[in-house]
Amino acid sequence: MNNPPKKSEAYLMPKPKFVNKIKFQQEPGTSETVMPSDDMLMYFEKHIIAPAEEECGYGIYSKALEIPIFFVSEKTINQKGLAIDCGVSDDLRKLHDIVDEDRFWKLETALVDRADPIGLYLPKGEFQDQGPEIWVSYEKIRNQHQKWQDSKYTTALTLVHELGHAIMDAPTSGLYCLKTWVEEPLANMIALYYLDSVGPSTTNGFDRMEYVTDFVKTQPEKYALGLNLFRSSRKFDWEAWKNAKWLLCFKIDALLDWVEYIKGNLGNVDDLRLEALFREIVRQPIEFNQTLLQQAEKLYEK
Repeated sequence: MNNPPKKSEAYLMPKPKFVNKIKFQQEPGTSETVMPSDDMLMYFEKHIIAPAEEECGYGIYSKALEIPIFFVSEKTINQKGLAIDCGVSDDLRKLHDIVDEDRFWKLETALVDRADPIGLYLPKGEFQDQGPEIWVSYEKIRNQHQKWQDSKYTTALTLVHELGHAIMDAPTSGLYCLKTWVEEPLANMIALYYLDSVGPSTTNGFDRMEYVTDFVKTQPEKYALGLNLFRSSRKFDWEAWKNAKWLLCFKIDALLDWVEYIKGNLGNVDDLRLEALFREIVRQPIEFNQTLLQQAEKLYEK
């Protein structure tokens, strides 16, 4: 683990900038939506995001200051999850026309993976015209985690996870239902790096990293894989992934190989095999052939 940041770097900071830009969106016509306190948001900025940036240097803190971040109600974030599901259904229709029939049905359940978000990164143009934006539902987190300390660490992980998506944002030509199987574990990997880099922290007898690693283990497979990537001695370069997104329409087979391996081996992942699959996804340049071009064309058919 990296050494904790020096006191002069982490704690003698100017007045917080992140806390002052957070927006709270109340649900019209309902009782007041549960929101995080200013003290909690101050903790995220002064003791996690800003000092972790000194250690990791991925640009998370600058994104936190740049992108609009909304804390929203459980109802609002669930509605956006339904909209994402509609987009996934369209993806599946296109994928069914491209992929071998047996292979498609073998993976269909994994690829449907209905959204039940507590946080969302919304890039411009993918699910809405405006953006980018980050939405987090502290109300939903509190409903799922009754202990204040649990909800605090879950919110911290969720917030940095969504900022992880922000630093990986790039024009993409791939299918959302396949892309997320690479993007989500990488975002969790980044979040775990940041939460771990500021050193050990025990509040009220509970260790932050112990909690968040246990939490990630309970998540759906494509998120839980982030813990494998975090603990791995191999290199899973999120910047290589970002730079390869424009090629994803030509990497359908490589993406399917990745999903199939995770589905069959989570809990017993071979790091060398996983690294080889990842390298094939992000490999550039590639040789174009007629099959790849035809697959790409089908993705853009109405």
